[in-house]
Amino acid sequence: MDKIPTVYSKDFLTDYPTVDCECPDRVDRIYSHIKNIADFIEPELCDVSDLMLCHSEQLISLVQKDPIVYHTACKSAGGAVKAAELALQGPSFALIRPPGHHAGHDFNGGFCFFNNIAIAVKRLIARGLIRNALIVDIDLHYGNGTYDIVRGDSNITFVNIDSASREDFFNDVDAALKNASSFDILCCSAGFDTYIRDWGGLLFTDDYRKAAHMLASSNPRFLTILEGGYYIPDLGINVHAYLQGLLEACS
Repeated sequence: MDKIPTVYSKDFLTDYPTVDCECPDRVDRIYSHIKNIADFIEPELCDVSDLMLCHSEQLISLVQKDPIVYHTACKSAGGAVKAAELALQGPSFALIRPPGHHAGHDFNGGFCFFNNIAIAVKRLIARGLIRNALIVDIDLHYGNGTYDIVRGDSNITFVNIDSASREDFFNDVDAALKNASSFDILCCSAGFDTYIRDWGGLLFTDDYRKAAHMLASSNPRFLTILEGGYYIPDLGINVHAYLQGLLEACS
């Protein structure tokens, strides 16, 4: 593999109403830094039937009140779905926005509207493409929305990495991947806000390469979806390091 299949759309540059830190510059900076190792693929919109695999009609109706937000959020969820399908053939990356892991069955928050990773996994299961999945969340913040949606679902295992040090982070990721090869797909909610200059103040650029290598080496069917990461000056190089780790795992 010379390049990582990367789902992306210019729609993710839409300046929809949200907090200032979750801005279009995030994906624009990443896009400009990974062009040499990414094979970009345009996603389709996620439809309502897929949204309803994870969310209530009330929540969907709430997001629909703002057509710009709804369109972009559906494109983001559709990007996760496309990347999940690609991951059945090998590691893929969803460079999507808005993020999703704080959106639960009947609530959203934390800059998230729909839960991209949960929608993608539930759709694979509903279509009989996989039987089970492991989701590992390495974002700085707890993936409360993902937990809310998948709890009680025996086909989906969710592990949230919440580490106090770099050493603990890698130990916790290693423990989470102990049985990763037994799942039909491994998925990662990848937040880069754990970066040493971001809110988390924990990891260095090369740590993302190492983490990606660990993840992709544990299961060849590997999906990564962008969540957080707000120190824009270094966000592109951190994601580039992560994708480099995927390529190294596949070599």
